[in-house]
Amino acid sequence: MDNNTKNSMEETLHFVEGLKRQWVATFDALIDPVMIIGPDYLIHRANLAAAKMAAANIPDVDVRKIVGMKCHKVFAGRSQPCPGCSLPQTLAEGLPHQFPLSNVIPEREFEVTSQPFPESDKKRLAVHIYRDRTEAAVLQSRLIQSEKLASIGLLAGGVAHEINNPLGGIMIFSQMLLREMPKDSPYYSDVVEIEAASQRCKEIVQGLVDFARIRPNLDVHQKFLPVDAAEAVQSALRFGQINLKQETKKNIRIKENLDAKSTLVRGDKNQIIQVVLNLLQNAIQAMPKGGDIVLRVKNDKAKENLIIEISDSGTGIKPEHLKKIFDPFFTTKQPGQGTGLGLSICYGLVTGMGGKIAASSKVGEGTTFTITFPLDASGPSS
Repeated sequence: MDNNTKNSMEETLHFVEGLKRQWVATFDALIDPVMIIGPDYLIHRANLAAAKMAAANIPDVDVRKIVGMKCHKVFAGRSQPCPGCSLPQTLAEGLPHQFPLSNVIPEREFEVTSQPFPESDKKRLAVHIYRDRTEAAVLQSRLIQSEKLASIGLLAGGVAHEINNPLGGIMIFSQMLLREMPKDSPYYSDVVEIEAASQRCKEIVQGLVDFARIRPNLDVHQKFLPVDAAEAVQSALRFGQINLKQETKKNIRIKENLDAKSTLVRGDKNQIIQVVLNLLQNAIQAMPKGGDIVLRVKNDKAKENLIIEISDSGTGIKPEHLKKIFDPFFTTKQPGQGTGLGLSICYGLVTGMGGKIAASSKVGEGTTFTITFPLDASGPSS
């Protein structure tokens, strides 16, 4: 072999090695986990992001140890393929597929792109790119909820106004009948039922009126003044504890943890009381056999927000219901025990003051509602 040929081969090898290093560096620089997977779900290659994901399920793992492991084990710590995985279709058809993976990792939403990856030795492989869509899904859900509440708020105001007049007449005449009618009349119980039904309708209409008054899109700084949220929470707590004096609720305990350093927010004290009191009542109703309610008021780590948490040890909320709890008229209570407007009104009041409200729950373990308000330092509390 002459020197020219030898130099040419060395240059080619050096060029190929450089391309390989660039490819590996690019592969590892991707922020989304990427895996090259075979038909047996075994990983042939993976990037550093995939190794970081695997660290949540497998101790002391690195990108080299991932090779040869099952993709579902690395991704979610599962012993079986993820539900809805399109790897078999991608390999069989030689065509790209896209599929969601919801709650395979708890409370996370992923979108997976599956692409055929041809190898020189004719192996059937696929490239899987895992994009975390959790935040986008939450934002989309909030946008849909806000639009829904705004539309229902406009409708609610008109409906409440139209219903109030005839409803008032029904209540007045039924109460007049009850005063004039002897209690042994065969129609007395019917009129009692009419009066009770009209009272329930009145509560629903009042809820509609309150709901229609919510204006989430107004400028918070123009509408509200500084208020000490901790004082509002303590006022709500005093009201809430009155209900615990009933014999059937004496086995319910409220524990306080009010250790926030900064508690000044922009809002309305009465509205904060209404929200906290509503959530306390819900917590009490969720514990028919008794239990503990923990009320926390704290600041976040950056001390930019005030956080109010109300946790109970009650029955919990099913996952399919948790997504709907802030929808108007959604309720799991028995007929006559709830209108389904309480939490939707809480949602509107909190967002109207520039805050956020969220819920987490486990069936049989309890529920936590978290309210977050931006802190305000522009003036004294009201």
